[in-house]
Amino acid sequence: MYCSNCATKIEERAVFCQNCGDEAGMSGQEAGILKSAHSEKSESLEGLLYYSEEWLRAKYFAVSSLPYLDILVTKDNFYLIQFPKTHGGTLGLFLGLLLFNILGAVIGVAIGNSSDQKKRQKQRIAWFMDNKLISPNYKDYAFVKISKDKLGDHLSFEKNKFIVITDREKIIKLKKNKKEFTQFNKFIKSYVL
Repeated sequence: MYCSNCATKIEERAVFCQNCGDEAGMSGQEAGILKSAHSEKSESLEGLLYYSEEWLRAKYFAVSSLPYLDILVTKDNFYLIQFPKTHGGTLGLFLGLLLFNILGAVIGVAIGNSSDQKKRQKQRIAWFMDNKLISPNYKDYAFVKISKDKLGDHLSFEKNKFIVITDREKIIKLKKNKKEFTQFNKFIKSYVL
């Protein structure tokens, strides 16, 4: 099935297009009714307090792909959002080594990672646009959810990394560049206190 607005291929069961947010595969009247219901629903979503993309697992070894996580903090909950694995970077590495040399591998990884990043961005557009939550679809990718009142017991900080301890005692270390990490650290301290 394809979106009638932007012609992006969408899943058969999709209600909204992951690219443009328009209703998928419906008549004009049905789409209008759903669009007004969707806008009412989006106004009732939890207000966005903090959203940051592309955090990496620290000390994580993965041959197939790197696990990227987004952080979403709403009025009541802290979420780690994990996307399905994509393998463009790894495929680019192997093709570059096989067909060319080290330089080819570096170029292949860069092209593959760029493709993977675009795929993740398409998934984000389904729930996050113009710095606003427009849909609760992010919950489909929620890897960890911790309520605000329990967050202080589940987070600790190191240099440019923070550690999440899940309810199942699983430890997840995430890292980011110094600027974003500092912003996140400052926000979390004000959010939890």
